[in-house]
Amino acid sequence: MTPADERVLQLLQKWQKSLELHAGYAGLPEDQYWLVQPWPTHQRPTKWVIDLARQQLADLQNIVKTRLAAGDPSLSEALELMSFLTNLVGSQHVERFVPVADPERERQLEGAGQAKAKTNSTSTMVKPRPAAKKPKPAGRSTKPTNDTTTTEVIKDAVRLMSWGRAWHELPEAIARIADRPDVAQVRQILRSKRSFIEQQAGDQPKH
Repeated sequence: MTPADERVLQLLQKWQKSLELHAGYAGLPEDQYWLVQPWPTHQRPTKWVIDLARQQLADLQNIVKTRLAAGDPSLSEALELMSFLTNLVGSQHVERFVPVADPERERQLEGAGQAKAKTNSTSTMVKPRPAAKKPKPAGRSTKPTNDTTTTEVIKDAVRLMSWGRAWHELPEAIARIADRPDVAQVRQILRSKRSFIEQQAGDQPKH
């Protein structure tokens, strides 16, 4: 195999492992999904999108293997060029994509224990939960905060920081959790309690 062949096969294997992890994450509740990996900003992919991507990837792997068996290196070279040009020329800023999930960066979720879902491959993924909470709709109405809400937001922030989340990531991550205020209200609570939150997070064991 040529170096291009090896790189393409490695990339396809990486995508395969990532999609297998996503298949497991599809059953996670909304709040746990956003914590299980250090995700970039994106719209959470639905199960049918993940299944479609897995099928298309399997088809592409078969095509590549067939061309390699025939001794034709041109396909791998063309795929690398296409990937380069897509990122350089064709891509636009979008949030609807399936981000790469890395087994090495997977976080152990609180209450999830060590239970793992079995797949046909050797990759490891979090065991799917039977019922996922629906994401909060964008632009939901503002509701008044109280001491209980403030306490929950502070607990969320401490937990997220102990899991490695950066401060600027906290408002959106917490606002996605069920029964939490909107982003603006969360941000206001965090600003008013920042010193306390950072102190508490520093005392927490790192996950």
